[in-house]
Amino acid sequence: MDKIQEFLLDYIQREYSLPEDVDFVTFNYVESGYIDSMGLVQFIATIEDEFGIEFADEDLENPKIHVIGGLIDFIKSKMDGELSGG
Repeated sequence: MDKIQEFLLDYIQREYSLPEDVDFVTFNYVESGYIDSMGLVQFIATIEDEFGIEFADEDLENPKIHVIGGLIDFIKSKMDGELSGG
């Protein structure tokens, strides 16, 4: 497990306690009701602080970030500078 996945898993389990049998990488934590819109804003702010990246407003509307695997890829690409905020 890489650092990003470990951080996200720890955060979500600490705040929301996932079921044991969930496939973490494909889990849609928004549709499943684990994180509401206010929780998502707080979650994103925590991610920004942890990894030194910034999400643009349009990034928050991207359904890819509602799935853990997609969010991991998104964070990695932000860290690599492949996506520009703005």
